[in-house]
Amino acid sequence: MLNRNIWKNYRKYLIFFLLVLLGACSSLPSPPGTPPRANEKSWFKRSPADVNIFYQGISYLGDKEKATDYAKARAAFNELLNTYPKSKWRGLAETFIRLIDTDVQFIEKAQKDHARLLKENEQVKKDNRRLLEESAKLIQENEQLKNDIQLLKSLEVQLEKREKKLR
Repeated sequence: MLNRNIWKNYRKYLIFFLLVLLGACSSLPSPPGTPPRANEKSWFKRSPADVNIFYQGISYLGDKEKATDYAKARAAFNELLNTYPKSKWRGLAETFIRLIDTDVQFIEKAQKDHARLLKENEQVKKDNRRLLEESAKLIQENEQLKNDIQLLKSLEVQLEKREKKLR
């Protein structure tokens, strides 16, 4: 339950971060009198394949209907970096790879913590069962001691009666 809440909050921050990055990547028109940058011209000559690979990587990150597949998303972003090293999506692809790696590490740590907590829980349950058994034994022993005390008292009373008779 706690992991789901953390993941939901983490997902909100991830989406916000992506929107900020996408907004930063969009460019404003050049001021009048300044020549356009050289790499802007090359963007329009490139095939849209780098965009398709980038969106494919994003689609693997999942949504409400589809499960997240970090391995495929990372592979798609690596393909984009290797195939189109000068792509305008390179920075975002690198950022996504870092986020995926961080996410995978977070998930692995959460899984290790979960396994450790399950072991601790089992140990506490065993200790609880052992203590309950010991408590039951002590209660039974206590009852036996009470019965023995009552028996001793009655024997003492009988002994006193015999002593009185013998005198």
